[in-house]
Amino acid sequence: MSESILQKISRPKKVSTDKNKKNSKYKYPGKPVAMDGNTAAIMCERESTDAAGAFPITPSTQMGEYWADAAAKGHLNISDKPLIFIEPEGEHAAAAVTAGLSMTGLRAANFSSGQGIAYMHESLYAAVGKRLTYVLNIGARAMTKSTLNVHAGHDDYHAVDDTGFFQMFAKKAQHVADLNIIAHRIAELALTPGIIAQDGFLTTHLIESFLLPERELIKEYLGRPDDIIKTPTPAQQIIYGETRRRIPELWDVDNPVMAGIVQNQDSYMQSVAAQRPFFFDHIKELTDRAFDEYYELTGRRYQRVMTYKAEDADYLILGQGSLVPSAEVVVDYLRETRGIKVGVVDLVMFRPFPSDMLGEILKGKKAVTILERLDQPLAVDSPIAREVRSVLNKCVENGMNKKQKAYPELTSYSISDMPALYSGSFGMGSRDLQPEGIIGAVENMLPDGKHKKQFYLSIDFIREIPHSPKQKAYQESIQESYPLVKELAVRGSENPNLMPKDAITVRFHSVGGWGAITTGKNLAMTLYELLGYNIKANPKYGSEKKGQPTTYYLAASSEPIRINCEYYFVDVVLSPDPNVFKHTNALAGLKKGGNFIIQSDKKTPDEVWAEIPEHYQKIIIKNDIHVFYIDGFKIAREEATDPELQLRMQGIAFQGAFFAASPLMKKSGLSEEKLLKAIEDQLQHKFGSKGQRVVDDNMRVVKRGFDEVHEITKKVLGAKNNANGSVKAGLPIPQMMKDIPQSESQLSDIHRFWEQTGNFYLQGMGNDNLTDPFIGLSVMPAVSSVFRNMTGIRFEHPEWIPNNCTACGNCYTVCPDTAIPGLVSEVSDVFDTIVKRVKNNHGKVEHLPKAVRKMEGHVRKMFAASKNGATVNDFMQHAIDMTLDEFDKNKDVAQELGWFKDELGEFNFALTRPYYDLHEKKEENSGGLFSITINPNTCKGCMECVDVCNDDALIKIPQTEGSIAKLNKEWDFWLDLPNTPQKFNRIDDLEEKIGPLETILLNKDAYLNFASGDGACLGCSEKSVVHIFTATVESLMQPRIEKHMAYLDELTDKLEKYIQTKLMKRVNLTDSDTMSKIMSEMQNSDLTMAEITRRLESEQGGEPIDQEWLRHVTQLLAQLKKLQWKYTNGTTGKGRSNMGILNSTGCSSVWGSTWPFNPYPFPWANHLFQDSPSMAMGVFEGHMAKMADGFRAIRKAELELEGKYNASEHDDFFTYFTWKQFTDEEWLLCPPVVTLGGDGAMYDIGFQNLSRMMASGKPIKVIVLDTQVYSNTGGQACTSGFIGQVSDMAQYGKVWKGKSEPRKEIGLIAMAHRNTYVMQATLANTSQMIEGFIDGLMTKRPALFNLYTTCQPEHGVGDDKGANQAKLAVESRAYPLFKYNPDHGIKAREAFDLAGNPAMDQIWPTYQLKYLEYGQERTMELPMTFADFALTEARFRKHFRKVPRSAWNDNMVLLAEFLELVDSEREGKFPYIWAVDRNQKLNRVLVAKPIVESCEERRDFWLMLRDIAGVETEKPQEENLEEKIRNEVVGNIAQGLMQLAGGNGDGNGLLKMALEKPAKTEDILVEEAPSNGEYMAPWLETDECSSCDECIKLNPNIFAYNEDNKAYIKNPKAGPYEDLVKAAEKCTAGVIHPGLPAEKSAKDIEKWISRGEKYN
Repeated sequence: MSESILQKISRPKKVSTDKNKKNSKYKYPGKPVAMDGNTAAIMCERESTDAAGAFPITPSTQMGEYWADAAAKGHLNISDKPLIFIEPEGEHAAAAVTAGLSMTGLRAANFSSGQGIAYMHESLYAAVGKRLTYVLNIGARAMTKSTLNVHAGHDDYHAVDDTGFFQMFAKKAQHVADLNIIAHRIAELALTPGIIAQDGFLTTHLIESFLLPERELIKEYLGRPDDIIKTPTPAQQIIYGETRRRIPELWDVDNPVMAGIVQNQDSYMQSVAAQRPFFFDHIKELTDRAFDEYYELTGRRYQRVMTYKAEDADYLILGQGSLVPSAEVVVDYLRETRGIKVGVVDLVMFRPFPSDMLGEILKGKKAVTILERLDQPLAVDSPIAREVRSVLNKCVENGMNKKQKAYPELTSYSISDMPALYSGSFGMGSRDLQPEGIIGAVENMLPDGKHKKQFYLSIDFIREIPHSPKQKAYQESIQESYPLVKELAVRGSENPNLMPKDAITVRFHSVGGWGAITTGKNLAMTLYELLGYNIKANPKYGSEKKGQPTTYYLAASSEPIRINCEYYFVDVVLSPDPNVFKHTNALAGLKKGGNFIIQSDKKTPDEVWAEIPEHYQKIIIKNDIHVFYIDGFKIAREEATDPELQLRMQGIAFQGAFFAASPLMKKSGLSEEKLLKAIEDQLQHKFGSKGQRVVDDNMRVVKRGFDEVHEITKKVLGAKNNANGSVKAGLPIPQMMKDIPQSESQLSDIHRFWEQTGNFYLQGMGNDNLTDPFIGLSVMPAVSSVFRNMTGIRFEHPEWIPNNCTACGNCYTVCPDTAIPGLVSEVSDVFDTIVKRVKNNHGKVEHLPKAVRKMEGHVRKMFAASKNGATVNDFMQHAIDMTLDEFDKNKDVAQELGWFKDELGEFNFALTRPYYDLHEKKEENSGGLFSITINPNTCKGCMECVDVCNDDALIKIPQTEGSIAKLNKEWDFWLDLPNTPQKFNRIDDLEEKIGPLETILLNKDAYLNFASGDGACLGCSEKSVVHIFTATVESLMQPRIEKHMAYLDELTDKLEKYIQTKLMKRVNLTDSDTMSKIMSEMQNSDLTMAEITRRLESEQGGEPIDQEWLRHVTQLLAQLKKLQWKYTNGTTGKGRSNMGILNSTGCSSVWGSTWPFNPYPFPWANHLFQDSPSMAMGVFEGHMAKMADGFRAIRKAELELEGKYNASEHDDFFTYFTWKQFTDEEWLLCPPVVTLGGDGAMYDIGFQNLSRMMASGKPIKVIVLDTQVYSNTGGQACTSGFIGQVSDMAQYGKVWKGKSEPRKEIGLIAMAHRNTYVMQATLANTSQMIEGFIDGLMTKRPALFNLYTTCQPEHGVGDDKGANQAKLAVESRAYPLFKYNPDHGIKAREAFDLAGNPAMDQIWPTYQLKYLEYGQERTMELPMTFADFALTEARFRKHFRKVPRSAWNDNMVLLAEFLELVDSEREGKFPYIWAVDRNQKLNRVLVAKPIVESCEERRDFWLMLRDIAGVETEKPQEENLEEKIRNEVVGNIAQGLMQLAGGNGDGNGLLKMALEKPAKTEDILVEEAPSNGEYMAPWLETDECSSCDECIKLNPNIFAYNEDNKAYIKNPKAGPYEDLVKAAEKCTAGVIHPGLPAEKSAKDIEKWISRGEKYN
C-alpha cells in the first residue's frame, strides 16, 4: 500500500536515544520530526480523534486534506477505529457536521480559516450551548475587509471570541501539536468546545523541526471517548453523578433527550446565566490541570500565559502566534547589544482571558507594547489591548480599595505599578515583520522614544525618500490635509541578522508551477535527515497559482532557529526564474562570498554573465559573489517522461545544483554517494506513490543538476548584452495603455493608477505601496492588466505558418489569453498603414503614396499567379523591388521604399479561401488578407493554439531575444492595422445566429475587450469561456448601441428644433413695418436674435411662455444630451460599459482580480464565496433603475414630439416605470448583469443564493465555471465531480477509492425552476456555446450557462489540452451538451435541445483507435465510454491498470460489453478498454469498479436527457439505389461546375468527374420522400474542405470525414434540411451547398430555404 501524504512529509528523524537525554526522565519526550503546522495538527488529530467535518479554505485546507487522506488509507486511531470524514457544502455546514459527530459521543474536530470561521459563527454559539467537546483548528487568516487576502491575520480568531469557545494560540509547530492534544483534554473535562489557532502560512506552511507527541502519549493522556471517568466538577456531578462517559452522548437512542430547544422570557436568561458559574468558571482550573498533567508526561510546560525574560524586564512585548519567537530573539539581541531590559509575553490562552496571570506579570513594568495581527479602527482598542487595559484598571481598582478587593482573583496596583500601554498593528495579510519592526516597537517605549500610542509596523503612510517627483508631490498633498498621518507608522533604527551563527540560509526565486516549493521542501528535509540540522522552510506566494513569482525561504542550523520572517540575509540564492533581474533584486541580502545559482540556456559563462544587468554585475564583483548557472529546463525536458511535469521538474535540478555549488558538502564531510542516496530516499517518499518511473525521472534530473552546474569565474564589469539595458532605467508607459483616455475620475483613471501603483509592481517593488486613501478603498481601474507582460514566464511561443492556414479560427477561439487574434485586412489598408508608420517615423514622404498604388497592382497580380511556396510577405517584398525598378531606382524613392520595407518587416498574411478566394470569385481584387498575430504581452506559452491547429499552421518555437523582438515589432504593427472590414463579416445576423459565430472574434474590439495579463494558469479553460462570453456580449451590444446612438442624435436634434420652433411661434417675424423700424434703430449696433425678439415683443406685445412646459422640455433635452455623453464619452472617456460582473470568490476571482492587474473593461465586484447571485440581484435593480432613467427620458421626448405628453396621464406611469415595462428593444440595450463563479460557489456553498436568484425571475445571467473540483484551494472534491474522481478530500486508499457520490447536475436543477434559460456547453463546440450565450442573453429571464472548464493542474492534463479534454468529455457522455429554453414551450421536448452531441441515437459514440502492429498502422472502431475519457486524466488514473499481453485472457470483457451484462453475468469477468502506449502499441487496460460505476451513472444520465428531449432511436430507412447513384452524380457534376466557375477547369473532365467514385460513401439506404419537382441534392466541395469540424459537430450523421480528413456528405437525409443550411453558414471554407429540400412541410422550411439560397 502506498504511503499517505502525512507519512511522506513528516517522517520522524532517526536519532540515537541519547539525543534527548535532558528529556529522558519523562515518559514521552517526543519523536524528532520536521513538518509544517498543518501536518503537526493532523499527526495528533488522526491518533486522538474519531471524526472530522471540514470544508476547504486556505490556509487550513491541508489539515482537512491530510485527515481525509488518512481516512482513505484506513488509518486506525488510538481507539482502533477507522477515521470518519465528511466534507459538506460549506463551512457553516461543516460546523454543523462536526457538532452532529460530537453529539453522538465521538471525539470530533474541524479545520477552518478566515471567512469560514465567520460563516460558521452562529453554529459555534449553539455548540457551546449544547456543551459539546469538539476542537476547532484554525489556520488564522485575514478577513475580507475591503479585499480578499488568504494570508495570516487574527481577524477570524477574534471574530468568534464571544461564542463561549475557549481559545488558545500556538506560536510554532511544537505548540500546535501539544496544544491540540491539550485542547481536547480541556474540552472533555470542561464540556466546552475549544479553538486552537496557528498563524496561516507563517506556521501552517512553515516546515520546522520539533518533537512530535507519541501515539502512546495521546492514548494515555486523552484516553478513549467511551472511557468512564471521574466527573471533574460539582455541577457536572449534579448532572451525571460521580462518573460519566468521557465524551457524553447527547443524541442517543438509548437515552433520548431533546437538545437545541426553544425558550421564552421565562427561562432563556437563566439558561445563559447558569453557564457562567457551573461551566465557564471551571475552565481556568481545568486548563491548569491539563497543562500540569501534560508536563508530567512530556516535560513540556505550558501555561495560559508564558513569558520570556519578563521577570526583570522594564519593557514588555505582548502578543500571540508566530510573532513571539521573533520577539524573543530581538529581546536577546537588545539585551546583549544595548542593555535594554526587555521581555516577551506569549498570550497562549485568550478565552478565558488570563487576567490573574497578566495582572502579576505586568505589574510595575515601565511600558508594555501589545502587538496584534489585525486592526479594529472603530474600537477603543484592539481585542487584546482592550482586555489588558480592563485587567490593569481592575488591578488599580483593587489597589484603591484597601479593605476588600473588588476582584479577589487579581492583584492590586498602585498608580505607580501601572505600565504605559502601547498598541501596534503588524503583519496583516502576512505582511513581513523583520526584526527592525519589533525593535521599532521597543524603541517607541523608551524614554527618548516617540511614545506613539497606536501605530502600524512595516508600512509607510509617507515615504522618507519619495520614489519620484510625482510621488513627492502626491505625498505633500496628503500631508497638507493629514499632517499627522506619517506618525501612524513606526520604523526601527536597525534590522540585524538574528540567525544562528552557523545557519545556512537559502532563498529561491521561481515561478508558480516550476517546482520550487517541492524542491525547497525536499532540500529542507534532506538537510534535516542527512545532517540532523534544525530547519525552517516556508514559501511566499500570492493567491494566484501558476505562472506568478514565488519565493521560498530555507534555513538550516545546528542550533534552534527562532526568527520568523522572510530571510533578508542569505548565504545562497537559487533562481530557477531566468528573468528574475527584470522584476526583483535577487541579490538583496546575499552575503559577501555567497552563492548565486541562476537558470540559463546560454552555452558559455560569458554569455550568461552578459545577461546580468551591469548594476548587478557591480554588486556581484564588489561582494565576491560566486555565480553559477544551470539549464534546468533542458535537463527536465530531456528527462521527464510526462510532458506536463517538465516545468515542475526544472526546480528539482536546482536541488542537485545547490549541493554541487554550495560549500555545505565539504563542511559536513558528505560524500556524493551518501548525498544522492539521501536525496533518492526523499524522492521515493515524495513521489513513490506515483510510480517508480516518476522517482527515477526526478533522480536523473537531480544527478544532472549536480553534474551540469557551472561557475562563472571571469566577471568583467560592463560585459553585457545590450538588450538587457539598465535595471532602473525608468519604465516606459505600456504600449496598450497609451491609447486609453484619461478619466475624469481619479478612481477610474488608469494613468493615475500606473503612476502610483502599476509601475512599482513592474519593478518588483510591490511591497513599497503607500498606505494612502486609494489603497484604503482598494479598487482598480478597468484593464489595468495591460501593464503586465508575460514574456518572462514562457520559454516557447507559437509561430504562424501562413501558407498552411485555412482561417478556421480554432486558435483564436480557444486561446485563453487573448494572445492570438485573427484579422482580415484590405491590401490597400495594409499599405496605407505602412505609409502612416513611415510618416510617423520619418516625417513627410514625397514619392511613397504614388509608389504604393503601383505596388498594389503588382502584388495583386502575383496573388493571382501560382504561389510556389511563396508567402504574401514574399510577394510584397518582390512588389517593392518591381516598383523601385519602375522609378529607375531613384535614390529618394529607394530610401522611402526602404523605410516601407522596414516597417513591413516579416509580418505575414495568408491568402485563405473564406477571405480571399471566395471574394475574388465574386469580384476581382476584392479578396482580403488574413493574419494571425501573437500578443507578446499576454501569451503565456500554453500552446493550446498549436494543439487545436489541424493544418500545421502553428508551431511552437523556443523563445529567444530575437524572437521576442520580432513578436513585439509585429504586435506593434498589428495594433496600427484597421479593424476587420464589414465586408469580410460572414455573420449575416448575430441575433439570429446565422453564420460562423466564432468569427465575431475577428473584430478587434470584441477580441481585445477582455485584456488578459492576469494570473490564470497556463491554458486555463475558465478564461477561454469567459473571453468568448465577453466577446459575444460586445458583439451583440456594439450594433445595438450604434443604432441607439443614431436614434438619440436624431431625437435630440428633433427636440431642439421643436423647442426652438415652439418658442419662435410666439414672435411674428412677418410684420415688415415693425422689422424695418427695428433694423433702422439697430443699424449702428450688433444685430442679435435676442434683441430683435425683445423689440418685437415690445412693439407687438407677446404671449407668456408656459414655464412648466419650458422647464420640462429643457430638462428632457439636458437628460438626452447627458445620455448621449454617457454613451460617447462618459466619465472614463470610453463611453458606457456593455456589461458587468459579480464574481464569487474562487479561482476566477483570484486570477481575475489580484492587485494590481484587472483584465476586465467593465464594472466587476467580488463580495464572498457564496453570495454573488444575491449581490447581483441588488446590483441588477439599481442598474435597471439607471437604465430606466434613460428610457424614461426618451419615451417622454417621443410623447412630447408627438404632442401626446400629458402629465396627469403619464407621470404616474413614469414614476413607477421599471425594467419590467421595458420593450424588447429597450431590454436588449441594457448591459447585462452577470454573476460568475465556480462549482463550489454555485453547486455547493452558494447554491441557495443561486436558486433564489433564479426563482426571482430577474433576468440575471449566470456563468458557472465547472472544473469539478475546488480549484483555487488546491483541488478538493465537490458535488460536480464524477464518481471515482480522486482529489483532495476524496483520496484514493484502502477505504476510499475517490469520490463515491454521483455528480450533481445543476443544469437539471436549474431547469426545475422552469423560468430559467439553461445551457450546458464546452469548448468542444464553441458554436453551440455562442448560440446559447446569444439566446440566454436575449431572453428576458434568468439564464444559467454551465460550462465545462478544464483545470489543467487539478485534472492532471497538459497545459495545451483544455479544448481536447472538453471534446473527450462530450464524446464520452461525461458532459453532454444541451439547452433548455422556456420560450420554446412548456413541454420538456419543446424546450429541451440536445443538438451538438455526437451520435445521439447511440449510448456511446464510436471513434477510430489507430495503433501499430508488426510495423503497420491499423485502426479499430471502438465505443467512446466515460472510461476512455477518464484514462486521459491523472485524476482518474489510479483506477486503471495496464495488463501485459501475456496476461490477456477470455475473462476480460470489453467495457462497453461488460456494461450491458447483468450483475450475475459479470461474476468473474474483468472489464477493460483498449489504449495505445507511447510507441503506439495496443494495450488492454483494466477498469476498476468506481469507473464502471461512473460509466453507468453517465450512461443513465444520457438516457435520461434523451428521454427529456424526446430523442428516439430510429432505424435507418432504405434508400432507392438508383436515387443514391443519381445524388452522387449530381453532387460530382455540381462540384465540377463550381470548379469551372472558379476558372479551375476546361470542362473536359466533367463527364469523368460525374462518373468517378466518390471519396467515400456509406451503405445507408434511405427511401426518398416524394419530390415536389424542386428538389436539389446538397453537395460539398470535398477537396477544398479545411477540416474545421463545424459540420461534423453540427450533425455527424449527415457529414463525415474521408481518409484524407476532408468532409463529405455521408447521408443527406440523416437530419433536417436546416442542418444543411446551418452547416453551409458555419463552414469556414464555404464548401457546403445545402441544395433544396424534397419535403417542404417541415416547420419554418421557407425560412431555411431563404437562408440557404445564397450558398447554392
